[in-house]
Amino acid sequence: MKIQSVSALLILPLVALLFCSPCGAAEYPLTINDSAGREVTLQMPVERIIVLSTDAAEAVELMGAEDMIVGVTDTVQKYSWYFPNLKNKALVGKWSAPDYEVIAQIAKGNEDIITPNILVLGYPSGKMGGKSYGVDAVAEGLAPFKGIAVAGFSFYKGESIDEEIIQLGKILGKEDKAQEYITWKNSQKEAIASAVEGKSIPRVYFESTQPKGLGELKTNGGSSDIDKSIRLAGGLNIFGSSSDEAITTSWETVISKNPEIIVQVKSDDILGWGAFPSSNTIAAQQVRDEIMSRTGGNAVPAIKKDNVWIVYRKMLYGPGSVAGTAFMAKLLHPDVDLDPSGVYKEYLDLLGIKYPEGRTFVYPELASAS
Repeated sequence: MKIQSVSALLILPLVALLFCSPCGAAEYPLTINDSAGREVTLQMPVERIIVLSTDAAEAVELMGAEDMIVGVTDTVQKYSWYFPNLKNKALVGKWSAPDYEVIAQIAKGNEDIITPNILVLGYPSGKMGGKSYGVDAVAEGLAPFKGIAVAGFSFYKGESIDEEIIQLGKILGKEDKAQEYITWKNSQKEAIASAVEGKSIPRVYFESTQPKGLGELKTNGGSSDIDKSIRLAGGLNIFGSSSDEAITTSWETVISKNPEIIVQVKSDDILGWGAFPSSNTIAAQQVRDEIMSRTGGNAVPAIKKDNVWIVYRKMLYGPGSVAGTAFMAKLLHPDVDLDPSGVYKEYLDLLGIKYPEGRTFVYPELASAS
């Protein structure tokens, strides 16, 4: 009888450990490092999230944790087609100027004090009109309200996104989801690299906005993710030798570099474009016509060979940018064995968004990518 009692005393703590302390469960307070080099301490598991950027909203959706989001900025509401379940969440101001009083009120809820189970996800850094909207400014603005953790992650820069997703997975207890996304993304990148291996390398001019004038063209240099995307897709960015991320150039300079492919991005407030002649593709055609008719363009290989493309902006940036790279590879090398629409569909599946069948993300439309 005495031996049985001792055995029971030994077994019960083990049972308690199995059921109450899962292997790998985080212990609190939990300290993580954000992309601004800050230590962020969470006093208890995160149950509520406020996102200040569309990329942060996307990352949380990838973790399957969108139900935790209780507040969003204007851009997240604007992209309601990308975040259909977030459009009715509380608005906490502009992406570049969050309303700290509103955030504090949401954090407090109906209680007298803030329960520290809330996290604000902002940008690591950034300025608009001379005023910072980076995480340091957000943390300072929320400093009077105790109990609100603030972390800065970009969720769109190629060199940091994997680590940021891992950190977010750790914060939310979604390490498996984080690894699922990283594994998927890296497998897609490997497939693209394999598909274009050994192909000729065309010179590419990437125009990042519709120009205000031919002396103020915006493009990207060698330190940009767009340059990395072009190289992975089997092309050579004609401004890739520059160490700058963003570049202002002129049409005359572009002509001198003899691009064989021209790509310009186009923004829209819907997911994909209807088939021509929809209003969106007519607008894309007008943009393309402007490029094709630029002075001196008849000497540019891309224009002479009709290799001018208008590409849906959203898929080139952020956590889903590998889909944009797949489209880019197909534009540069039409004969490669890639299914860009399939890649984008898989990414939208990870987000829980239905792929818009019968729509296009490139104009002129690629028959094999529709």
